[in-house]
Amino acid sequence: MNSHITPKAALLLATITVTAIDGDLDANEVAIINRLDGANTSDDWDTAIQVWNETSVDECIPIVAASLDAKQQRVVMANLVDIAMADGFLDESENVLLRAYAGAFDVSEADIEKIVDVITIKNDKSRF
Repeated sequence: MNSHITPKAALLLATITVTAIDGDLDANEVAIINRLDGANTSDDWDTAIQVWNETSVDECIPIVAASLDAKQQRVVMANLVDIAMADGFLDESENVLLRAYAGAFDVSEADIEKIVDVITIKNDKSRF
C-alpha cells in the first residue's frame, strides 16, 4: 500500500480509525464524517476505505501523518477529538488512539489541550 495518500483521504482514513476503534458506530460520529466528505462516496473516501481494509490501525497512523502538513494535522486532530467525544464520553480505546495520533502529528500539547477543551464545551448538553 502506498504510504502517501491525498490529505482528504488521510482525513477520512483517520476518521474511520477513530469511529471503528471502540466497535460502536454512533450516529453522531457518522454525521461528522458526512459533514467532512458529504453523504456520497468520493475517490478520497474509496482510497481511505481501501487503506483501512488493507492496513492495521497502527499502520494507518503514520500514513495519515505523512500525508498531512502541520496545519492539516491540527484540523484532523480537532475532528478526531470531536468524533471520539461525539457520544458524550471518551472510550479508553479512543483515548489510546488519539494519543497515538498526537504522538505522530506535529501538534503541540497546548494545541491538543485547547482542542479538547473546545470540543468538551461544544458537546456539553447538560446545560440545556
